[in-house]
Amino acid sequence: MKPKSLHAQMIAMIAATIALCWVGALALLFAYLAHNKTSTWDDKLKTIAIRLLTTIPADADLTVTGPALRLRNPALERSEKLAFQVWINRRQLAVPSPGAPATPLRPDFEDGPATTEIAGQRWRVYSVSDADGRVHVQVGNPHSVVDAEIRNDALTGLVRTSLVLLVVGALMWMVVHTSLKQVVALEAAMRGRRKFDLTPLSPDALPRELHPLVASFNHLLLQLAESIEGERRFIGDAAHELRTPLAALQAQAQIALRANTVADKDLALTKLLRVAQSSSRLSEQLLDLARLNAGANAPQHTPEDLGDLVLHVARDFDTHALQHERSLLLEIGRCTIRCNVDEIGILLRNLIDNALRYTSKGGRVRVGCGYQPDAEPGQAPKAYLDVADDGPGVPPPERQAIFERFHRAAGTSARGSGIGLSLVAGIAQSHHATIETGSGLDGRGFAVRIVFPAAAAGADVQNP
Repeated sequence: MKPKSLHAQMIAMIAATIALCWVGALALLFAYLAHNKTSTWDDKLKTIAIRLLTTIPADADLTVTGPALRLRNPALERSEKLAFQVWINRRQLAVPSPGAPATPLRPDFEDGPATTEIAGQRWRVYSVSDADGRVHVQVGNPHSVVDAEIRNDALTGLVRTSLVLLVVGALMWMVVHTSLKQVVALEAAMRGRRKFDLTPLSPDALPRELHPLVASFNHLLLQLAESIEGERRFIGDAAHELRTPLAALQAQAQIALRANTVADKDLALTKLLRVAQSSSRLSEQLLDLARLNAGANAPQHTPEDLGDLVLHVARDFDTHALQHERSLLLEIGRCTIRCNVDEIGILLRNLIDNALRYTSKGGRVRVGCGYQPDAEPGQAPKAYLDVADDGPGVPPPERQAIFERFHRAAGTSARGSGIGLSLVAGIAQSHHATIETGSGLDGRGFAVRIVFPAAAAGADVQNP
């Protein structure tokens, strides 16, 4: 469905408003004119009737009638529809006007205005009588004349009102068109930008009502700029990190090809396998980091038993620990967290792998989880995940820096990619968890504790 134009919507609303105003003005005009014209005609008829009655002499002999005078211009008579009658004692029509009906304009001879019907024609009549009630003067006008005058006045008023509303509509259209020019200019400026030009928009030339919208656009542009810059840094860092293992792979392959003995060839192939394993691990971490940064894994958090997750991931490292003469200890307590299972698996693998690689032969790595016992009364306890070793450890000044991408602690013999702990930090942040660091087993080594938010109400709380 094609989206509606804001310009078209505003014009349509203005047109609808003007149309409603036009209809309302027309109705009010007809109602006003109908009432006002009737009142005006009643006043005219009343004035004529009173003047006629008071003009008749009190001793006039109205019983004598004769032919009426003729006008010099007979055409004037045809243009006037007004009629009047002078009745004596309600029975004798003494003075009728030309064209007046032979019957009383108002048969009940009551004083005041009234609407009557004579020979199928409606009349508006005003009747007045003398003090003795002997003489009655009735003045009337056909209702068609009153209606025609009302229609003419209404048509004139309607034309004038329509012209005024058309002028108002044109002015409002010009105002809307002029006001939206700034928005159209902003759209044209955005389309004219070069690729990846994420400079914030300037709201100075726009109305204040659009400033919040521009501010939201600028916030989005800033996020895009930061995201693109982060991706650029990631690509550059990843290319730099992959250059070394790829060069080592090539070198070891050349050594294996030039080896003269089987022993030399096996030694070169063994080193080649180690480099390949390291490159594979680096590639996996880079892919995990890219997916995490791009939001490929939607934050579908569900309640999961952290102990089961720890046990499942730790089993994958049993053989690796035995081959490298390390001990992997588990201290698992049942606890529930809301999490993304895949991301927590990545976090666990990186913490355990990092601890095993930086622990010397015969060393120990302990992985534990459970609920922290220091919960305040009335509050749900927080779950934790703890990975500690008895290796060389990390100096306190560097314990926060090691969670930054491609940072490596100084003075360590093992070579890492510098990505694993940055993945841990990113996943912990997406789960609203905090990271605590400290000394490892028996006061030696290094320990990382991930503290998750308080468990949902009703969780099974069992401390290890």
